[in-house]
Amino acid sequence: MKKTLVVVAVLALVALGLGIACCTKCCGSKIAVVDLPAIVGNSAQVQALQAEQNAKGQELGQWLQNAQNEVNAQSDSKKKEALLQQYNAAFAQKREELAQQYAQKLQAVDANITSTITEIAKKMGYKMVLAKGVTIYGGDDITEEVKKAIK
Repeated sequence: MKKTLVVVAVLALVALGLGIACCTKCCGSKIAVVDLPAIVGNSAQVQALQAEQNAKGQELGQWLQNAQNEVNAQSDSKKKEALLQQYNAAFAQKREELAQQYAQKLQAVDANITSTITEIAKKMGYKMVLAKGVTIYGGDDITEEVKKAIK
């Protein structure tokens, strides 16, 4: 069953590739490919976002350590349990806020990268841009041009 699914998936990808190839030959469309992991890894915005996320993670870790010290310093078990629950709730909220902020900023960076790729492709006369990782054959690689523009 799994082998059949794999064979069908491969055949579908080949058919899709042939269809795109036929369409581009008939219509004279140019296709570009980009290496998205290379572009993302080279992006100063992504690197800055990762550094910011790491710093916030360290701050949250320090806050958690301070909270743990305060809980451990508490001698009354009922107060200790209440304080622990309070800090657990606060930690969960802080972690969720941090994740939401990161997701929003990452989405903005992704939109910027996508618009840059689109802009460069249009300037160079390409009608379609595919990810290099899903392209088996063909397409002009515009990764370096995009890297230069995104830096």
